[in-house]
Amino acid sequence: MILFFTVGVSSLAVIGVYSYYNAKEAILKRTLDQLTSIRVIKKGQVEFYFNERFNNIKLLSEKIYLKNLTRKIFQEKSSTNNWLITENLNFNLLGFQNAYIIIQSQNKPIEFFSFKADSLVKLTPDSILKKQLLNIWLKSSTSNNPSIVDFTKRFPADTLPICLIGKSVEIPDYRAVLALQIPISAINDIMLEINPENGLGESGEVYLVGDDSLMRSKSRFIPNSVLNTQVHTQSVRNAFKDKYGSSLIDDYRTISCLSSFDRIKTPGLNWAILAEIDYAEAMIPIISIRNDIVFLSLIICVFLFSISHFISRTITNPIIKLKKASQKIGEGDLDVSVTPKSNDEIGLLTEAFNAMVKQLKDERLQRMTALYDGQEMERQRISRELHDGLGQKMVAIKLQLESLSKLKQDDVPECIKEIKENFLKIIDEVRQISNNLAPNILNESGLDVALKSLCTSMANTTDIDIEFSAYGDYATADTKDKFYIYRIAQEAINNAIKHSGANRIQLQLMGNKDNIILVLEDNGKGFNYSNNFCTPCNGIYNMKERAKLIGGTFDIETEPNAGTTIRLKVPKSK
Repeated sequence: MILFFTVGVSSLAVIGVYSYYNAKEAILKRTLDQLTSIRVIKKGQVEFYFNERFNNIKLLSEKIYLKNLTRKIFQEKSSTNNWLITENLNFNLLGFQNAYIIIQSQNKPIEFFSFKADSLVKLTPDSILKKQLLNIWLKSSTSNNPSIVDFTKRFPADTLPICLIGKSVEIPDYRAVLALQIPISAINDIMLEINPENGLGESGEVYLVGDDSLMRSKSRFIPNSVLNTQVHTQSVRNAFKDKYGSSLIDDYRTISCLSSFDRIKTPGLNWAILAEIDYAEAMIPIISIRNDIVFLSLIICVFLFSISHFISRTITNPIIKLKKASQKIGEGDLDVSVTPKSNDEIGLLTEAFNAMVKQLKDERLQRMTALYDGQEMERQRISRELHDGLGQKMVAIKLQLESLSKLKQDDVPECIKEIKENFLKIIDEVRQISNNLAPNILNESGLDVALKSLCTSMANTTDIDIEFSAYGDYATADTKDKFYIYRIAQEAINNAIKHSGANRIQLQLMGNKDNIILVLEDNGKGFNYSNNFCTPCNGIYNMKERAKLIGGTFDIETEPNAGTTIRLKVPKSK
């Protein structure tokens, strides 16, 4: 169940993680693309705005009325400081905050004049304004093209900064410059967006930064930020290296954000434009997707757990039944059977288990039959030996003893001598029967002597030539091994005598440092043999079982009319 569940959850985790990061990458890319689009639009608006102001000042500087008014100032400046304007020059309608005329005649100091409603008034500017007017004078008086002076901070702090564009007024024999002030509000109107529906959400903003790292447009988060808030971010540095693009950075508030950056291409201005949105806000859809994935994953995990539990029970329940049945078999109870409930591998395993149990029952029945048959045969053999051998001899001695009273005195000693000889034969026969039941010669003289004695005894009681030979190191201290080898040899010789029809039998005992090998060969009629062969009289089965009990191997090679060879190999006890 754990395996099934782990595989399912692992697959789900891989899909979930892949989906999360894939969606995250897609949404981040979409957000950056959106920021780039907004930045491109705002950049175009700013550049268009300044281009329009340049075109406006070109047209204004070419007005005949303005040229005549300027010439009049040169001619009458010593007598008045105020000139009436009879023609509307539309400075305010064109988007300019203030308008100035800067003039210089011959080698006299530069003078400044300001347009006020319907009059032109001589101006005594403060130091900041004067500096800006002088800068625009220097840039514009020697050129026919419009020029611009960047915003300059004024004091007190709440005073609006000044940005001037200027254009020389072409009057013969005179030098004059028309200077127009661009309101900071116009720049802020273009850049500042606080409507959440504009694509910048609750934390997005587009702003301008000068080459002095100070803001040139209003911040959404910091009041009075123009020329007061410094921006030393990576995006600003990249923009002033003439790079453009987007990245994840920490903004001027040290808050992680997505940023798109570029440089404003307006002559006379060195500004960077940035469009940014907080990373946390951009990640809101990702967090929603993540939560959905986690929620669905939990539901699927519960489903997977149920399926895993069902499938695992389907597999493990039959195995548990097989385990319990195996334990009963280990306890000796072979009357067990497991009913297969499927046609899969578990069902095949159950059928194989039932077949194994049946085979074990058959083998146990066969083994018990062979045991009881062997015992019965041994009893019959002993019974025959006692009846035909000892019984007859004891009857003969009984008759001899009864005839003693009828014998002459001179014949009694001879009869007693004969009775003694018969008693000695009975003793030898009892010893022979005892030796067959439990050959003491194995422990007294060794396996080779016992086998040689067996072959000699068998040869004496039959007309078959039985030869014995021994080679190598066949000694073993294990009494059980010697006894079983002896019994296998005894059974093999008996079978050969009874069933083979051979007139010559060879028994060889060999050994090395690892094994004891016993080989019996006869020149008899042979027979058809297979591993399932267990007749006649269960003799072969008994020999195979004895070989297994001592960890040995038992092989038979035989064919009809080709004799029989039996090989027994027993590992030596360590």
